[in-house]
Amino acid sequence: MPWVELLPSDAVGPGEVRRVETSATDAVGLDLVVWRTGDGRPVVCDARCPHTWTHLGFEGVVDRDELVCTAHFWRFDAQGVGSKVNVLGRRDPKGDIRTYPVREEAGTVVVDLPAPTAVDP
Repeated sequence: MPWVELLPSDAVGPGEVRRVETSATDAVGLDLVVWRTGDGRPVVCDARCPHTWTHLGFEGVVDRDELVCTAHFWRFDAQGVGSKVNVLGRRDPKGDIRTYPVREEAGTVVVDLPAPTAVDP
């Protein structure tokens, strides 16, 4: 699948989360979020937290290099690995979230999306 333009690079700054929907021609209408790590690297992942299906475009916040779901404080790193930190600082593994290859080209965040799958009639 060719790389798909999502949004202008300046539309998502460090610490920000932006909701993006792809068109059906791009990848069957995926609901995604774009966020930046503390050092400014863009990350693209599925928009829904795997725990309670909370939409991270509305209830996700960036904490350094992780996207945090504010519903129950599950955290996801730039590779999509999920965890939760308890009050004593112990980090427990939780469900992962799907991330997608992303880069910036000519002032635009672009993503490599999976090819649409055929649907039986």
